Amino acid sequence: MTGSASNNQDKRILQRWGIVTVLVIFLGLAGAYSLINPLQEATDELRHYRFVRILGTEGRLPVQGQEPCRAQGHHPPLFYALAALPTAWIETDSDICATPVENPFWAYRYWEVGRDNKAQYLHGQDESFPWYGDALAAHIARGVNILLGALVVFLTWATGKIIWPRKDFLAIGAAALVAFNPMFLYLSAAINNDIIAALAGAAITYACIRLLINPRGLNWRWGAVLGLLFGAALMSKFNLAATILLIEAAITWIAWKKRQWREWITANVALFSVTLLVSGWWFIRNQMLYGEPTGFRQVTKLWGVRDPLDSLGLALSEVPYAFTTLWGRFGFGQIPLPTIIYNLLLALTLLGLIGAVLGFIGRSKDRERWSLAFLFANVILFTLVLFNYMLVSPAGPNGRFFFPAISSFALLILYGLGHLIYTIGFWIVNRRGIAFQEEGVMNNATKYSGLVVSLGMFSLALVALFAYLGPAYARPRSFSADDDLPNPVIINFDQLVSLVGYKVTTSEDGISQTLLPGEPLDIELYWQVNNRPPGNYLLFVHLLDQYGSIVAQRDTHPGLGNFPSSQWRSGDRFVEEIRLYTPETAYTPSKVRLSVGLYDPGAYRLAVTDINGLYLGDAFELTSLNLKPKDGEYPNPQDQNFNNEIKLIGYEYDRQVINENQDLEVTLYWQSLDNIETDYIVQVDLLSGDGQIVSSTNSRPKNGDSPTNTWKKGDLIEDIHILTIEPGTPAGSYLVDISLIDAETNRAQNIVADDGHWIDNNLILAPIRIDQ
Repeated sequence: MTGSASNNQDKRILQRWGIVTVLVIFLGLAGAYSLINPLQEATDELRHYRFVRILGTEGRLPVQGQEPCRAQGHHPPLFYALAALPTAWIETDSDICATPVENPFWAYRYWEVGRDNKAQYLHGQDESFPWYGDALAAHIARGVNILLGALVVFLTWATGKIIWPRKDFLAIGAAALVAFNPMFLYLSAAINNDIIAALAGAAITYACIRLLINPRGLNWRWGAVLGLLFGAALMSKFNLAATILLIEAAITWIAWKKRQWREWITANVALFSVTLLVSGWWFIRNQMLYGEPTGFRQVTKLWGVRDPLDSLGLALSEVPYAFTTLWGRFGFGQIPLPTIIYNLLLALTLLGLIGAVLGFIGRSKDRERWSLAFLFANVILFTLVLFNYMLVSPAGPNGRFFFPAISSFALLILYGLGHLIYTIGFWIVNRRGIAFQEEGVMNNATKYSGLVVSLGMFSLALVALFAYLGPAYARPRSFSADDDLPNPVIINFDQLVSLVGYKVTTSEDGISQTLLPGEPLDIELYWQVNNRPPGNYLLFVHLLDQYGSIVAQRDTHPGLGNFPSSQWRSGDRFVEEIRLYTPETAYTPSKVRLSVGLYDPGAYRLAVTDINGLYLGDAFELTSLNLKPKDGEYPNPQDQNFNNEIKLIGYEYDRQVINENQDLEVTLYWQSLDNIETDYIVQVDLLSGDGQIVSSTNSRPKNGDSPTNTWKKGDLIEDIHILTIEPGTPAGSYLVDISLIDAETNRAQNIVADDGHWIDNNLILAPIRIDQ
């Protein structure tokens, strides 16, 4: 067999099986995402599911503001109808407005990569296979969405094939970029209307590209087809209304190019007639119910709205978050991927788009050029749609709103990467005076970029699933009775569960002896269940100072929210791995004690006894530690940056325990980061455990003797405030809270993190204790 014949055979095999392979892998991965992601954990999935059930069981559409619970009733019904058809027969035996048991500690430190309380709900055996009731209906609805996602992948490939019929790897690589995008997989495997919006956008893109390269030009049939697709798009998600601009651009371009203005009129008549037939009833219904055709005004009443004139800066600051949610940020954003992954994806995006621009400007033929122009227009249009939504809605910064352009985006990236590789290769060989076949090199560049992107995205899809999404909802690891445990003990908690071992480590020395403010404590608790608990008990971990005040604490359902005690069975053994952060403002030096316990919320703590039945109280002390100060010239060294103008560099109290008729002297050490022009007031409050102010003082620094608008860069100021403790103030632990307030606007200034984001506009210092 000749080399040419062999290449042709390889090409036929690739054409026949390449997209099939991508689709099969997509279906398998999406199925795995659906199985691993618990029900209702995806963004708004519970409310989308309610829409499906209302339509399936009651045969009606939900009405905004008139339902007993939220059900995404503002969305057009196409996806919900498709999901309701195969699920309407299922008996769920639950109210449509039923809500799973919520995890009150959900989204703890939501910005961090990890598995600490990422679950919004407590999930039980009712979600286990074999499914029945709500679980069965939800998984079938998810299956419908997976099939819709597969159609998006297929249309991405089909669009690439008609633009570049000889570049199979480009079309397959673009399909793989969509199929193995972790966020696209995740949402395909959940209940939502974002995937059908992507499908509508991909279908319109495919049809318009076909029209642009059609040698016969316009006729009324094209108008009818595009009207059908546009009507379906409007019935999928209303932000697809913007695609009329793309459709009209394609129709008008062909009419101008071929001088088919009569056909342009007939095509538009057919387009809008079919659109009206498909979707007109929806807008008439909205007009009758809400007084306007989109229902958006009612959405803003129920969900909130932003003023575009005031939210530009906020929207710009949310662009990075929107980018991460395009690629993979699961749940409600509380399960991110590592920053390095986002950076690599950003590099891929920028390189691909730069290459696509260079290709469009440089070497593309007319057929390719106008197809590229349409793809660019689609990407730009939905970037603007996304940003506009960010301006008007608190829910705006979500990359899924860009999904109608995801097929165009993927095709541009793959084309651009291939062209960029070709351009670099051409520059290198041209400098060396080497002759080469231009088309062959371009095809190879496309081939290798398609292969690398396909394999890279497939690997990312697996990593996102098994290294981040799966662990976020996984039960804690177990251990056997024969395992060697650290610090073996037998401490019983009301005969329900026993602590049989524990380990405490710090990053300071790894042996749980010394601790710095701001430093985490990593705690491993080895539990053995003796009897099935009657309900859900919460775990607490307290770090107490020598006066009994809480320096730091964590409360959580066991298993970091993934193994609540109501699911325990006698004989279970599991390891609780919990991290406790010491506050940056912890008072030093100090001796602190680490203790753990279990409690019934709002009721009582479980009694703690040792192996002999001796009562130890309602908490068990694991260890004691020395809390030592950070390096610094001032007491309790700090690095609290207020508005990039003033920094709190330390503080101290004249006493930590206050007796009757004593006041509390709080000394704050400030450093000016710049020449200050604003007049700031320092407010110091003493707060009770429930947040009530029991004593307060506010004044310019040094009792007005050193107003901040006289400070110069580098000034150091010692600022003393006296908090008067009224007679009869109840004994107990109290918190000291400080704020820096603009005297003119009365606005508290934000504390700025090292990366520039705002932390809070007040600072809680170490607790003090009042004894009477």
